Amino acid sequence: MYFARRRIGVFVLAYGFFGKGVTAADWALTGGLGQQFQYNDNFSFSPVRKESVFGYLLNPRFLAGRKTEALDLALEGQADIRRYSDSRWDCDNFKLAANGDYRIHRSIFSLNGGYGVNCSYTQQITDTGLILPNNQVEKYQLAPSWTWQWTARDQLILNASYFKTSYSTQNGIASGSPSLIFRGNETYTISLSGNHQWSRRLSLNEKLYFSNTQYTGPNATEQNLFGFQLGGDYKIDRLWTVNANAGPVWVDTQPDANAVSTTQSSSLSLGSIANISINYDGQLTKFSTGYSNAVKPSAIGQALQTQSFFAHYSYRLARDLLLDLSGHYTQSESIADKSLNNSNRQFDRTYFRVSAGITWDLAKHWQLRGSYTYNWQDYQQNQNLQNFDGIANLKAGTSEANVVMFFLNYSWDGVRISR
Repeated sequence: MYFARRRIGVFVLAYGFFGKGVTAADWALTGGLGQQFQYNDNFSFSPVRKESVFGYLLNPRFLAGRKTEALDLALEGQADIRRYSDSRWDCDNFKLAANGDYRIHRSIFSLNGGYGVNCSYTQQITDTGLILPNNQVEKYQLAPSWTWQWTARDQLILNASYFKTSYSTQNGIASGSPSLIFRGNETYTISLSGNHQWSRRLSLNEKLYFSNTQYTGPNATEQNLFGFQLGGDYKIDRLWTVNANAGPVWVDTQPDANAVSTTQSSSLSLGSIANISINYDGQLTKFSTGYSNAVKPSAIGQALQTQSFFAHYSYRLARDLLLDLSGHYTQSESIADKSLNNSNRQFDRTYFRVSAGITWDLAKHWQLRGSYTYNWQDYQQNQNLQNFDGIANLKAGTSEANVVMFFLNYSWDGVRISR
């Protein structure tokens, strides 16, 4: 908590410094309170033993902001309190984030930061599909950036970011070897990108980036990612738009210099990044679909090449009634050379999710939502790697889960002051 207070204090001091000397400002404070009732017939996503769990989630949140001609500040806080019929899955989450934009001449200076503690099982499903109870995740984030309006049609953007993620299993089935379950990491990234407004409908962009990720734990690896990508946005007509970008990425993996094993060696692998999406935005209907191919760090101590297909459809049945359908398909695999043995364990996973929901606006501030989600995954692991968590081997195979949720949300308009 000391480090959290220290980082928050830095954000507040920075914002106070930028805000001095500004005479006219708009202040706003909004909030909300969400409640969710949930039933999951296989909460641990296990292919061996299904565990049916009922849950209640409480989600208070607030957003405070200050806007002037030169400065935008925002402070966001959120908590996520979860209680389940099986107390092993209980957890208390919170997040605090601060964002600031300072405009001068043709430049915009931004500083975003945050701190949070959670045991989000949704994140575990998305990242690796290995669901473990009582696993606490602590995250730090700091991301400054500079945007320069070079010409009326050209922009240059310089971004830097620092992310730190750490895992700690407090108790439960994995308490004997927490460092072997999920591996934290520190990631430093810097990128230089540009945007060019070619025409009223077409804009082109390019990006050059470098990222360094250092994992924690025994036999921890260090990975450097560097690459570039080209892309563009095209507005087909008033309702349809297309976004696309792609490029190569090189992953340089360095084994732990202090590792006992002498069979480990560095490796250089070539991957790729690609994103394409098609969007339709009508008066009653909204639709989007696309493909993504990304390389990013994971909780198992290595970068994963992940390919995804997604689709989302929503239709307003009535003024206060909205139907939405979505689907997501993902394939993840290890990108680095398998010769790194234990420091780069084989990982091969296929994941599929489909969901349907109906949202009803009960009143101005009240919203009721019901949804159903089906999850399926096929997780394969090299049987020769028996030392990978011990627990992860129990997750290998095909598993599925059905989730039913009812969500009641209250949103508060808050207070707004102009002076």
